[in-house]
Amino acid sequence: MASKKKSAATKKSAATKKSATTKKSAAAKKSATTKKSATTKKSATTKKSAATKKSAATKSFSGPHPKLALINKQMPPGRYVGGLVLFTKPGAHDDEMADWLMGNVAGRTSLGRTAFGEIIVFRDLRERARENGEPNPELTCDVAIIDIHTKSMKVPSHSIEEWQASLDDVAWQREFLRKDLFDAVKGTLGANGDDDCYGFVPALALGGAEEPQNVRRQRWFEHQAMLLQT
Repeated sequence: MASKKKSAATKKSAATKKSATTKKSAAAKKSATTKKSATTKKSATTKKSAATKKSAATKSFSGPHPKLALINKQMPPGRYVGGLVLFTKPGAHDDEMADWLMGNVAGRTSLGRTAFGEIIVFRDLRERARENGEPNPELTCDVAIIDIHTKSMKVPSHSIEEWQASLDDVAWQREFLRKDLFDAVKGTLGANGDDDCYGFVPALALGGAEEPQNVRRQRWFEHQAMLLQT
């Protein structure tokens, strides 16, 4: 009788161990499945993130720059800053701009000129910003000025907002628009018209100096063409 009880206890113990082992195995499988699922989700998320980044990095911009449309709306053709800046219809000076830039006009649009005949240029820099991995490349641009007297380019503003804010800055006007010289000659020579500008005689490229007595009113188109050849 004792032997039968022992045998029953042994069977029960074996069954209990088997049940525990089965539960443990099931739990282990469930845990492994959960971990695998989490790993799969993480891998999918990582791949999606990488794909998104790659897509952003390879995105090519086409069509007009949104900031160009903005400045066209906010600064229509006309005189600004007391005549220091003459905004024209966008592209009105593109042919002349192309001559000064030796045909390197991709993403460039002329916006007008200064009182001294320098060409104001909007530069679409979206592609360069994208290639360099800069943030918000779809908005990147600046405003440059081709100085026809020194045959150089200066970049006074690195965004449309900076350009508009700087126009009222007297120190900025002195540095980039020759305001002091403008004020000195405007009273004696009169305001430059829509077709002319202030120029230097002799030209700076020929040894002239930026002095009031050397400034003359010139027909803009002819004057910039002459300076291009000096």
